[in-house]
Amino acid sequence: MIAKVRPTRHITRSVMYGQDERKGGEVLLFQHVDMTATPEEQAADLVAMSKPSIKVKAYNFILSFDDEDTEKLRQMDTERRFKFLREVIKAFIAEMEKRGTNITDCPFVVARHGNTNNEHFHMTVLTTTVDGKHINDSFIKKNAIRAAAKVSEDYGLKAAPKALRNEVAHQVASGKRDAGRKATRSIRSRHSGTMADIQDRMRRRDAVERANRRKAMLRRLIEKIAKDATAADFAKLLKAEGMTLCEQKKGWGVTVTIEDGKERFYTFAQLEVNADLVTPLVTPQKEEEKTAEERKMPEWKRIVPSPSRSILNAAKRIIRPLNVRGEQSGGQSREDEISKGNYEDPDETRRGGGMKR
Repeated sequence: MIAKVRPTRHITRSVMYGQDERKGGEVLLFQHVDMTATPEEQAADLVAMSKPSIKVKAYNFILSFDDEDTEKLRQMDTERRFKFLREVIKAFIAEMEKRGTNITDCPFVVARHGNTNNEHFHMTVLTTTVDGKHINDSFIKKNAIRAAAKVSEDYGLKAAPKALRNEVAHQVASGKRDAGRKATRSIRSRHSGTMADIQDRMRRRDAVERANRRKAMLRRLIEKIAKDATAADFAKLLKAEGMTLCEQKKGWGVTVTIEDGKERFYTFAQLEVNADLVTPLVTPQKEEEKTAEERKMPEWKRIVPSPSRSILNAAKRIIRPLNVRGEQSGGQSREDEISKGNYEDPDETRRGGGMKR
């Protein structure tokens, strides 16, 4: 993908050219523009939002793809192709922001021309944000060229070799040596990848988006239940919504069934659930489970665990009194030993350095 930038002083002409029906013009992406209005009315709104004192009121971006990428894109069905192209354009806008040209808050219209052999798009961007601020358009052409090269590298598209080399030099100069080496490898191969590679990227990206949406939905639902629940009914209320409360090594969380029919466990920390809401509800849950198990055993086992035979034998040897010959006194009691004068106090022996007093 390559990018060209030209200033325009005639916003109406630019907007109408992008949506010209004779060129197969159709809007692919827009921001802060009323798409129910005609192109003339849209242009009038953009003119009203621009500053009269600014010389360059808008820029025209032309984003185009080479023959090989065009062929790969047109092998997709229309819905998937347009979704992929919207992602590419949004990534281009984000890369422009990283380089100092922030057009994320500017009104713009992106139109596709379908009457040519190459996929290309006309993007009319106002230089004034919706807050009435003028963007920094210094080096806007250079930033657009390098941003297009970086996005092409990330999405498996072909970029202009010179633009990609300049992008590598920019990354290395900025201290991003790892990114620079990665881009250098891309220059050596300059292979845009197969159609299967592009579709595989889209599948992985879709899976990540679905997972993020699922986590956000679970977080909102759990917090909503936790606000009105008690420790006794928290698990039941979660169960009613298809979530099973359980504890694993990672901590407390819920087990849910996802799209492919598999069960997946999420901790409350992974879902970023408010700990102040769920901690008081799950802590008593664990104590109740322990109490239910302890009811099955005698009272003395609840207090002291059953000791092993070796521990008991060792305790007997320590506490059994000794006679004057250092032999065990058998079953005689402490009082009998004292009366016969054979009892030796271990504390007295220790205080005397091992000698009887």
